[in-house]
Amino acid sequence: MTGLDRLKEFTKLERVLAGVLAFTPLFLIAFDSWSIRSSISAYYEMEENQWFYFLLTVASMLFLVNGVIKRENYYNVALGVLLAGVILFNQDDWTAIHTFFAVTFFGGNAVVIFFFSRGSPAVKRTFIAIGVVLAALALVFRLSLFWIEWLSLVVIAAHYILDSIWLDYRAVGRGEAFKRGG
Repeated sequence: MTGLDRLKEFTKLERVLAGVLAFTPLFLIAFDSWSIRSSISAYYEMEENQWFYFLLTVASMLFLVNGVIKRENYYNVALGVLLAGVILFNQDDWTAIHTFFAVTFFGGNAVVIFFFSRGSPAVKRTFIAIGVVLAALALVFRLSLFWIEWLSLVVIAAHYILDSIWLDYRAVGRGEAFKRGG
């Protein structure tokens, strides 16, 4: 198997993991007797909390491995570490630290989508517009943090999936496979 074949296989795995990321809140609800908590982070208290740790660790590894495999995506290593901080420092015992990691993780993803997405400027503007509209709707309808976080995870997962689709495999041998834009 060539390096290009391995990269193509990795991007398939990346899409599956991004799908898991998008549906993590649904899995948490299902594994918590269909209860909806105040935030995704609150699921660390669920009876079968191994699901909380497992699903978010898988998501963290998605960022870390992406950052290592796609050497130009080192910002994803930082995002993976930030998500690991969200997991390691629960919201009750480590409120300030947990909040720092969570806010920086979600904010960092917005920055990455805007500045580092492979999509065209129109696609980036669309992502930002969708995010702004969703945030406005969340405020208008007074959605809990849980729903806002879930919407954010869906946008992040969509970015991962689209970015892997827009990857220029032909440029791999020239070291340009991960160039952004266009």
